[in-house]
Amino acid sequence: MRNRRSQVRLLSGLPSRHIIICMKKFFSIRLKHFREYIPVSLAQEMLKEESALIRWLDRHKALEFRFVKSRQRLDAYAQEKYLTMAQMMYPDVFEGKGRMGFMELYISKLIRRKLEESIE
Repeated sequence: MRNRRSQVRLLSGLPSRHIIICMKKFFSIRLKHFREYIPVSLAQEMLKEESALIRWLDRHKALEFRFVKSRQRLDAYAQEKYLTMAQMMYPDVFEGKGRMGFMELYISKLIRRKLEESIE
């Protein structure tokens, strides 16, 4: 994955010299194409379900989502040290699927769920 812009986040309640955390954008997905509209909360939950990398970052509380309203885009940021470890464990955001849009991700989830139901 390419290096993208880093962001610095300050945590409230602590002196500013102790709390600088570098956040790095590692993934973004458009939520609005043509006439469809995907709620931000649904997109966040689906990304956590479908991606082992995002799930691992969320479990370690190193993940942050930001919605850019003007571009209808959801960006995923993570703390650099956790992102490096996660990328070593899970090299792709979606294992074996490459870069996907939200609708492709949603359709693949529905197909996988139907296959699991038919097997049971």
